Amino acid sequence: MEFALSPKLIWLALLPSALFAQDAANITKPSQSDMLVGTRVPRDLTWSTPTNEERMRVLWRGLFLSPGAYIRSTLTASTNHLSNSPRDYGQGWAAYGKRNANIFLTYSLQDAATQGFAALAHYEMRYIQCKCTGIFPRIGHAIAFNFVTYDQKGKKVFNWPAFAGGYAAGILSTRYTPNEKWSAQGIQAGNNSIMFGITSSLLQEFTPSKIFARKKKMPAAIAPTTQPKPAQPATNPDNESNQ
Repeated sequence: MEFALSPKLIWLALLPSALFAQDAANITKPSQSDMLVGTRVPRDLTWSTPTNEERMRVLWRGLFLSPGAYIRSTLTASTNHLSNSPRDYGQGWAAYGKRNANIFLTYSLQDAATQGFAALAHYEMRYIQCKCTGIFPRIGHAIAFNFVTYDQKGKKVFNWPAFAGGYAAGILSTRYTPNEKWSAQGIQAGNNSIMFGITSSLLQEFTPSKIFARKKKMPAAIAPTTQPKPAQPATNPDNESNQ
């Protein structure tokens, strides 16, 4: 099963970028939250340009520590295995393992190239949740964020690193995959990268943060201590009778 982005679909996805995308400068409070399928800046936190250390942490998480990295390669490998693509791998568990490893490598190269280009351009590589309300504006923002991103000043710019990294690594993958052409399977790999990016953005936009928040350990209850009452002075009955 193959899926290709038609020119009409591309223009349809680009349209929301002009309608719903927002400047990062309008976001107030600075931090970010790690998610199942990537890293996002929640809508109630302030945006600030990522540091080099933050870029490396996000890249490392996206490549190996996020379950989403393994889920997407497994889904793609399963689809290709059912269609026996590429045919040179054949069938069986060994063939499936080759397909999964091949696709995992391709997605890793795409992520590394995209993040590298974003670092060179000083562009944002995390997902920024929309400040807007309503289902359709938020969906539009999530789709648009695959075509636009923020520069280091918080202004909207075309997200060329995502396209350059996705298609460049996709074409490169045909060099280590048997009987694949860059003009067909290479571009298809770039298309898959964009589609998984849109899926990731939608999940990060609508998935509640509390699901993945670490639960803080509550301190053990301490039994209240009873303070001893101060000793009362002894009463002399003789003194009372003399009064």
